[in-house]
Amino acid sequence: MGRRERDKKKSKKRHYDDDDDDEDETPGRESQEAVPSAAGKQVEESGIKVDEYGAKDYRLQMLLKVDHSSRPLWVAPDGHVFLEAFSPVYKYAQDFLVAIAEPVCRPTHIHEYKLTAYSLYAAVSVGLQTSDITEYLQKLSKTGVPDGIIQFIKNSRKHAVHPIFFLYP
Repeated sequence: MGRRERDKKKSKKRHYDDDDDDEDETPGRESQEAVPSAAGKQVEESGIKVDEYGAKDYRLQMLLKVDHSSRPLWVAPDGHVFLEAFSPVYKYAQDFLVAIAEPVCRPTHIHEYKLTAYSLYAAVSVGLQTSDITEYLQKLSKTGVPDGIIQFIKNSRKHAVHPIFFLYP
């Protein structure tokens, strides 16, 4: 078989591969169908003061617990969770946060995570229950977990897609 014949075969094969992809689909349609509509929801913010630099002041909403020095987490009403890397229970808290939240920023001393619908779907897929998530957040948090966060976790759980298990013979 000559070189030109091989090139023709390759070009025909490429031609057929391209035809399969050009079915009447809109770009990104496939990925949008697989994503639940609740995934785009964010934690609602209300009554939060913002200074001229854009910093949010949660001091009136986040009162410290008596034993706050032994707890590593700050849970903000907007879904941000801050982890103290110098805490004695840092490793346990980090493992928990990796399962339920998305990392935003992880400098040396304070790590920032964000609770999102996607991260909570991931938590469901590894078998965490809503009650477990809220209980651990309450135990690890220096302040009370805001009611809006608890509702966000419960609502995300309601809309979560349960994992599908395949059984192999």
